[in-house]
Amino acid sequence: MDINGAVSAIEAYVKGFAFSGATPVEVQVRPSGDDIDVIKIWVDLGSSKVDPHAYAEALEAAVKKDVKEAAGFKFHTRAEGA
Repeated sequence: MDINGAVSAIEAYVKGFAFSGATPVEVQVRPSGDDIDVIKIWVDLGSSKVDPHAYAEALEAAVKKDVKEAAGFKFHTRAEGA
């Protein structure tokens, strides 16, 4: 799988990902401009009370486990909330 195909599959997965009742308000998944095997995942949790760091860790683990197209790539995952 090329990186663009992996990005599309990951983005579709992330849009529906829920952790401790929180779902993303906005999602951006992009290939890193610096590294050819790194995908950057950014999630806005809006006004959710969920810890963004815990959400990001859970999301990255879930992507690695559930998105077969993500195999072989590294991730920089960040979540933000109010």
